Amino acid sequence: MTNESGFNLIELMVVIAIMAILAAIAVPAYSHYINKSRAIAAMVLTDPVRNAVVEYAMLHNGDLSLLSNETLNLPSKDLVEGSNDVSAINIESQGAATAAIIAELADNLGTLTWTGTYNTSSGHLIWQCTYPADSALAHYAPAHCTAA
Repeated sequence: MTNESGFNLIELMVVIAIMAILAAIAVPAYSHYINKSRAIAAMVLTDPVRNAVVEYAMLHNGDLSLLSNETLNLPSKDLVEGSNDVSAINIESQGAATAAIIAELADNLGTLTWTGTYNTSSGHLIWQCTYPADSALAHYAPAHCTAA
């Protein structure tokens, strides 16, 4: 008489069902984690850019009308080099005393925009972070960012 051991079909189906349930829980949690990390990466990558804009504003008495990636010698491709989370960072003038830094997140997640307005009385730039109201970033954007 031979003694064979192994799994029968019912046991295999139970194991596969348990693995499917675990995957159904893990995949959305992982996706949420990845998207949240993209938003944080945008914040980290734009921090030195914001410092460069502040320095530019100080050197030009708050005149931000000519501000751009080229003006600061910060090409977008150099700012995001090596990042899988942010696809572009663009610096734009939005008037004489206002500038915007726009970070485009990977996988069409959306854009985070830091708008800096020069306060002539204090000589400081006041930054505000926004994202499009209809984007998925409502769930992933940093706490101080608001929908525009």
